[in-house]
Amino acid sequence: MQDWERDEIRSANDGVKAAMEQVQADFDRELGEAGEVYRRLQAMKIKATSPNNLARVTVNSSGVVTEIVIADDAYRRSTPQKLTEDLNAAIHGAAQAAAQARAQVVAPIQSIVDSMPDVSEFVPGAPSLRDLQAQLSGAVDPPEQSQQSR
Repeated sequence: MQDWERDEIRSANDGVKAAMEQVQADFDRELGEAGEVYRRLQAMKIKATSPNNLARVTVNSSGVVTEIVIADDAYRRSTPQKLTEDLNAAIHGAAQAAAQARAQVVAPIQSIVDSMPDVSEFVPGAPSLRDLQAQLSGAVDPPEQSQQSR
């Protein structure tokens, strides 16, 4: 192999190395942001009140009901059937609001995932941004903070 061929190979390797270092730096920065997104999702509480103010419902970021409060005078002002309808309306409204709020909180992670290659495609064993985004959009287990030795 001639010197000019070695130089071209070294130059190409240096370019790939620089690109990978930039991807890793972006990933590390965004992983830190992902932890904050997860904390915001965990702390999220969405409240909705029924149309007739007979019930108030609180849901978490996944839309799971965490609290139901029935008005003290609900049984005097309503029938069991109407109270059931009001409660269902409040739950449905809270779940929809939670989905919208979760989408807004997770949007930065989604834009990151959409705009860059997944590190796991280049570095075997590296965490996957797409997996992280899927975890956060479903508000499931927290992202793993694994660091690759460099």
